This record gives sequence, C-alpha cells and structure tokens, in this order.
Amino acid sequence: MKKLLILFALPLFLACDTETVEVNSQVGEGLIGNNQNKLYAGSMDYADITLDVLQAYADGDFDFIMEKMADSVSFFPDKGGELISLVNPFNDFLVSMQESYDSITRTPYNVTSVSSGLDDSYTIISVPFTETRYAKDGSVERDRVFERFIFNSDGKIARVNKWSSELN
Repeated sequence: MKKLLILFALPLFLACDTETVEVNSQVGEGLIGNNQNKLYAGSMDYADITLDVLQAYADGDFDFIMEKMADSVSFFPDKGGELISLVNPFNDFLVSMQESYDSITRTPYNVTSVSSGLDDSYTIISVPFTETRYAKDGSVERDRVFERFIFNSDGKIARVNKWSSELN
C-alpha cells in the first residue's frame, strides 16, 4: 500500500511548478523634511556606477566622472564649509582637489543602494572606504571616508556628501 501511495504522490510533486516572485522589501525610512517615506533596496547598477566613479577619481579620469554627473551637482565637503554648487563640466574643480598629490588609492569596504521606490525618485548610494593620498612632498595621508551619492530620476549623480576622519 505504501508503494502504491508513493507511486501516485511522486508525480504530483514532480508536476508542481515553483515560481519565484521578487518582492522589494522596506530597508529603511526617510526621517527629515519632506523625505519622510519608506526606503527600499535600490538599483545595484547605480552602486556599480558609483564604484566606477570612486576609482575614476583616484585615477584622475574626470571625463568619465562628468559623464555620470547631472547638469548641476551639489557637493558637501568633508572638512566643514558650505554646500558647493557645481555646473557640469567641473573638471577644474576636481583637478584642484588633487593638485598636491602624486597619486590616490581608494579601497571600498561595501556599497549599499536605497530608493523611495517611487517613479521619478532618487536613489542613494552609500560607500565607506579607505583613501590613501601620496603627496608630492613625500608625505602620506590616510582617511576613513564615507560618501553618499544621490542619483536623480535621470540616472545621473546630482549630489555628493562626504565625511572623513584621519586614519593612523
């Protein structure tokens, strides 16, 4: 009897079709101003672009960076100061940030992507990394850096916020 039951049950299990449904679950919440909304896992394509932009900055490939930037970009520097509004192209601004260095290396730890999940919304990419700057005078500077890149609905970077601390 058991063999007969197994014989009839086995085709039923084999006939079952497994369907995978991808659900974008909430991963956070906006807490400030008009941005008080749910945040969901964002596009990893933007995360990959951000990692490429990080490396392009270290390599001095500012033309590549300009391709990924919006027409106007807000930059919040790490060492205090005011929000800086930049108009693309702003290669000269990036060159001035690197002029005292021979080379820069950046080692990202991870990258995360969140979005409001709404059409025509933004995506926030966060990347912590170590940055080592080799100055022309022979000194070496090392920082822990956290940068947040905000992509607009056109898929371009519209804002960069930077925080850093010295690394011994």
